[in-house]
Amino acid sequence: MTTPTFLAFSTASRALSVSQTLLNITGNNIANVNTEGYTRQRVDITSVSLSTTGQKFSSPNVTNTSQGVAATGVSQIRDTFLDARYRTENADNGRYEVLGNNLSDLESIFDEIDTDGLQTQLSEFTAALETFSNSPTDEDVALTVKTAAQSMTAILNSYAQQVTEVREQSIYDLEKGEVVDFNTTLQSIADINGQIRDEEINGNTPNELYDKRNSLIDALSNMTKIKVSTTSEEVANNISVDTLSISMYDESTGTTIALVSGSQYSQISLNNDSSAVSIELTSNIEGQSSGDITDHFTSGTISAYLDTINGAGSYASSGENDYRGTLYYMESLNTFAKTLSNTFNTLNDTGGTGAYLFATADGSSAITASNITISQEWEDDSMFLDATIASDTSTGGNSNILLMIKAMDGDTSFYDSAGTLKFTGTYNEYMTATAAELASDISLNRDYQDTSDTVLSSLADSRDAMSGVSLDEEGVNLLAYQKSYNAAARFMTVLDEMMDTLINSTGVVGR
Repeated sequence: MTTPTFLAFSTASRALSVSQTLLNITGNNIANVNTEGYTRQRVDITSVSLSTTGQKFSSPNVTNTSQGVAATGVSQIRDTFLDARYRTENADNGRYEVLGNNLSDLESIFDEIDTDGLQTQLSEFTAALETFSNSPTDEDVALTVKTAAQSMTAILNSYAQQVTEVREQSIYDLEKGEVVDFNTTLQSIADINGQIRDEEINGNTPNELYDKRNSLIDALSNMTKIKVSTTSEEVANNISVDTLSISMYDESTGTTIALVSGSQYSQISLNNDSSAVSIELTSNIEGQSSGDITDHFTSGTISAYLDTINGAGSYASSGENDYRGTLYYMESLNTFAKTLSNTFNTLNDTGGTGAYLFATADGSSAITASNITISQEWEDDSMFLDATIASDTSTGGNSNILLMIKAMDGDTSFYDSAGTLKFTGTYNEYMTATAAELASDISLNRDYQDTSDTVLSSLADSRDAMSGVSLDEEGVNLLAYQKSYNAAARFMTVLDEMMDTLINSTGVVGR
């Protein structure tokens, strides 16, 4: 007994159909070779088996054969491990890039190479004092000292204003840029999760939606360090779908914060009511509480902005951000202004009557870099600067001016507002050390960024090798699938010829 004749036609038909599908998917890959975020697709095929289990009247003389091939679906070629590595590195890369830009903005403020900055003004003030020490009764020379002091305080005011502008720009970029993008991305991922769930329940494989979601997850990973996971959900008998969840991960404490779970998502907002800004989480995800999550941003662009805005370096109290950000450099300038004004106010107040050289421009009690100015008395009278100490009774003495010059050229102890010693050295050395700290931070961040760029590029290449479209490979596939299609068509032709021979051969069939 022969194998049922028309079973072979079904086998040939399936081969033609699968070969056509293979050609279609290959064509789709080629068409999307330049589509950003597109993941190479492949047809999942399997052999169709013939089962006689349970049949009571099968002939032992018939050789059972399979029934050809079938396409079970179209899947994407992705490596979840590579995705996880890429997204982790992407968070670090985003952090270094933003920090590099912000630190460069600060560097331009303290630039003493291309522009005449504070150190130049300090030298000019010292030179004016030295000239005045030779002519302590000359009002014209005294005017030169006052003018140099005015320029010095103006530079300090300018530095403070520019540091404030860098901080305010960072706050604006964080609030209007990163926070908005972060929230929009979370909502978009949650919406796509809902669409994917509906498609999968209906038996579809929404590869294009997967690509769109993966692109959004990559964008999210640039803003903070995340973990992506899936859980299987049974929606009906024998029907299960995967629910994707995304959490922000704080590796320093091991804390995870739910950002997306299926179609549910969290949102963040910026709180700028105090000196240090904070990030507040509002979540509708079951099990995730809302509240302040500022300290859990340890990587990504948002972390970089927070470090720039809140970083107080060695001026930070316990639990505060100790990165050397704008608050650190502002406090460094304040410490400089406070020490300078205290030193010269004390030296000039030889009679203990409050004859101060420096005061505040806004009337406040504490002198800072942003409000320091020469006193109104000195503004009105250039000779208000006392050239002689009270114990010096000589006419036309310059003893106090010499003490001021010594204060500029000698070591000074710099204390912050809390009374903590921050530095010992000259005023020029203090500013040099501050600029050197900034240069060191920039150099270190640049090294980190160069390394991160290399690693990220390597991971991106590895992902492209796995998931990207290669025209050479797809061209070879086109030839192979075309050959398989031609072979299946030839098989169909052979079957037709065999059937024609069987039916129309010489003689009467069946007699």
